[in-house]
Parts: sequence; structure tokens; C-alpha cells
Amino acid sequence: MLYSHRLAAPLFHQEKRKGCVELKKFLVVLLILSQVILSGCWDQRLLKRSRLVYSSAFDLTEDKEKIRGTAVIRDFKEGVPTNLEVSGTGHTIRDVRIHLDKKVSDNFEPSKNRVFLLGESLAKEDIYDFLDIFYRDPNSSISSKIAITRGDAGPYLMHLIENNVLISEYIIESISSAESVTEVPKANLQTICTIMFDEGRDFMLPMFEYKNDEIVLNGTSLFDERRMTGELDYSQSALMLIMMKQKSKVARFVTKVNSGKEPNIQNYITFNIVKPKVKVEFSSLEPGNIHVNLSLKSNINVVEYPPNRLFDQKELDHLNDVISKNMTKRLEETIEKVQDANSDVLGLGRELIAFHPEVWKELNWKEEYQRITFHPKVELHIVGTGIIN
Repeated sequence: MLYSHRLAAPLFHQEKRKGCVELKKFLVVLLILSQVILSGCWDQRLLKRSRLVYSSAFDLTEDKEKIRGTAVIRDFKEGVPTNLEVSGTGHTIRDVRIHLDKKVSDNFEPSKNRVFLLGESLAKEDIYDFLDIFYRDPNSSISSKIAITRGDAGPYLMHLIENNVLISEYIIESISSAESVTEVPKANLQTICTIMFDEGRDFMLPMFEYKNDEIVLNGTSLFDERRMTGELDYSQSALMLIMMKQKSKVARFVTKVNSGKEPNIQNYITFNIVKPKVKVEFSSLEPGNIHVNLSLKSNINVVEYPPNRLFDQKELDHLNDVISKNMTKRLEETIEKVQDANSDVLGLGRELIAFHPEVWKELNWKEEYQRITFHPKVELHIVGTGIIN
């Protein structure tokens, strides 16, 4: 019996190894079959059969009953990229797309759209009504930039076509450049979506203007909930973005510090804000008598000041005082515009909701916001004067 057990042991291990090999083969075959089956369940979107849209503009018609859409399609002639513009009208954005699709060969494909321009009249309506399709369609590019135009948006694209400019690149680069110097907020379809439904916070968008036969990015448009209600110039926009703690790498300002000097350039100074410290806090939460302190303290680097004399401490003290007063006044004017637009871009309502819910429940915030008393104060100190001693 002992001998038979020793003889059976190798046979048992041999059968076990054979079973493991068979199991591995079965698993490999199962894996291959699953890959074949799953790979057949996907939707193809062939780019060679599509006309890719890179820029779009939307306006309301004069009777405000329909939407006029303008799209720029990238085309190539003898290997050189060119713009092809198509336009159409419809009752909804989807309806506009249907009409545009009939005007182009192959398929009208907006999933690669890089920037949306909304005309001023359309922006003064509830913009979510016009953007709804982009949030519902899984093929939409919600990272696309979005901007407002003074007047209708369609002519802006047409003007760029006439000048043989690659429209999408021009608009994107204009916005990106302004973002890098804190002149406009970094905004796209995705970032503004949640804010549009936040009752305690509003947002700003870049604003283009047709000026002296040129298209320029000239500040920001202010929104109350989902409607455009006001605007800031680029300097006021930069100051407000700093107060919102959204400063980019550079934030540059020009202000008058002298008078009567010739040439006139000697009356002005240009400086960069360096590592600002911002405080926005409630000093009174009594309904009907809410007070908010706005404090901005920062060092600054002088980048242009023709009179020089920055080695003189008395001159530095004088400049620090004048610049601080001028910027305090500019902040007051900016806050006044923001209040007139009823645009809570600082998110004061959101802070009340989060930290003072008992106060928030007592307020009609849209009425209360315009009665808030703001106390702005700016303190700036020159620490850098460039390489000139």
C-alpha cells in the first residue's frame, strides 16, 4: 500500500498541472471573445466625413423671435487653411444646426468648437436657454471659451474673414493673452455652469468691441444670475479679479501721480501688483444695514516712471500715498458699477449661505445687495524700481 501511494502521487500532480493549463487556455479564449464582442459596440464619428466648426456666434433676430447662428468651418485650399462661413436662423440652437447642416457638404460637426460668441441682445436674456443644448449633448466641447460682443456677434466673425484671419486662433489668443495679465476671467462653458445656478454668486465674461475698424477685447460683461446687466473696462476688471483672488501672473495698472509736467507722460506711473493680500469681510450683518470691508494690501514693482527719483525716500512715500488713494478711488468706482449691475461676483451671498444661514433666510438678497455699504481701502508700497538706480 505504501508503494502504491508513492506511485499515485506523481500521477495526481500531473493531472493537476494539466487541469491548470486547460483553465488558463479557457480564460485566454474568454478574454479574446470578450474583446471581440465589446469592441463591436461603439459609435463611429469619422472626421473625414465631417465639416469641423471652430467658432460660433449667436444673436437674436430683430423681432427676438428667432436665433441667428453663424459658424466658421476650417477649410483648406491648396494646403493653406482658410475660413468658410455659414449662417442660418431657427427657433432653437438645434434648429439652427439643422439649417446649417443643409448648407455644407458632409456633416456639420460642432464638437470641436473652440469659442462661442454671444451677441449683446442675446446675452441680456437668460443665456442658459441658449446654452442648454451644449450641456445636454455629450459631444459638445464644454471647455470652449465663451465671450460677449457689443452689438451682434455674427458680424465680428465676418469682419475677421474679410481680413483673411484664422478666426478661432485670433479670438482664443486674444482671450488667453488677456487672461494672463488679469484683464478678463478664465471662463468657459464648464466653469460658468454651476455659477449660473448658484443663488449666492454671479460671474463675468470677456467682452469684445468693434472699435476703429478693429476687434478688441475691451473688458468684461457683468451678469446678474444668467443675464448680462453691466460691464467693466479692462482696468476695473483687473482690479475686481484681484479682489476675487483670481490674479494671474501679471496685473498691471497705470495711474496719474503728477500734474502739469511736460511732456504729459511724466505725470503717470505704471506698476505691477506683487502678491496681493485681499480681505473681504462683513462688519455688520443687520438686514437693511449690511456693511462690507474690502481691503487690498500689496507690494508693487514700478515698470515705468520717466521722472525717476525713486531713490529718494520722500518721493517714494509721496508716490505710495498718491497711488494708494487713486487705486482706492478706482475700487470705489468699480464696486459702484458692480452694485448697479446687481452682480455679486465677490460671492458675498455664498458666504452668507455657508456661514450665516440664519441671516440669509431673512434677506431678499437681490434687493439687499444693492443697499450694501462697502468700505474699500487699498494700500500699496513700492518695493521694486527696475534696474535703473
